[in-house]
Amino acid sequence: MTRVRMTHPGLPQEQQIEVDEVSVPHYRAAGWRAVTGDTTDTTTTPTARRRRQTQTGDEG
Repeated sequence: MTRVRMTHPGLPQEQQIEVDEVSVPHYRAAGWRAVTGDTTDTTTTPTARRRRQTQTGDEG
């Protein structure tokens, strides 16, 4: 999972947090800003998305 470093304008620049990429919208809504050019990929293999199964049979 990709991690993103973030900082808050009300805190010192050195005080940063690292959050999952999916959590970034939540932190942005609270005023946090992503530190540019600093993302960390912690995955070793890519994960495939699951496809929604469709029902097969008579559609009539």
